[in-house]
Amino acid sequence: MLKKLLLFAWIGSVALFTSSCEGPEGPQGEVGPQGVAGPAGPAGPAGQDGQGGGGGAGSIIAFMGEIETDTAGNVVVGDTAFFSEFTDEEVASVEKGAFQVYIKDDGGYFPIPGTVLFEDEAISYSYYYVVEGNGLYFPIFRTSNAKVRQRTFEEIRVLVMPALNLGKENAKINWKNYDEAVKALGLSESDVKVIRK
Repeated sequence: MLKKLLLFAWIGSVALFTSSCEGPEGPQGEVGPQGVAGPAGPAGPAGQDGQGGGGGAGSIIAFMGEIETDTAGNVVVGDTAFFSEFTDEEVASVEKGAFQVYIKDDGGYFPIPGTVLFEDEAISYSYYYVVEGNGLYFPIFRTSNAKVRQRTFEEIRVLVMPALNLGKENAKINWKNYDEAVKALGLSESDVKVIRK
């Protein structure tokens, strides 16, 4: 009996001794060197060609020819069929997008809202846009006093930027300079939709 008790006591002390030998966990070791890269995966299928126009990256609407304001200094330019080839999604993207309007006088483009410098005075203008059916219209109105209210513009250009293509990089574009803005948007004269007034 004594031998059995001694055996149990010995087993208990061994268990107690081994459990009390565990100390706190040590710090994590250093990261090992990077392994060799695995083989490249198979190439994915080619994407479909994009389609120009519609709700693409953007476009320029040019209302060409001399455009005369009314006697108050206001004018409305527009295209009754601007959206005729657009999908509903593209129309919504343009409506939620952005526009920049430029009035051309004496060979220079002036961004509006802003001031147009004529030979005899400076006049400020602003605008808003209206979507009606397939039409897109820009009422442009005088916002400052003018000695001569009725004016003739060489042309009016509108940069159209659908919401799908607006990004943070647009904040870096110099909108005051027509040429710089067109270049930054990746547009050219081939993107101009000409409308005769």
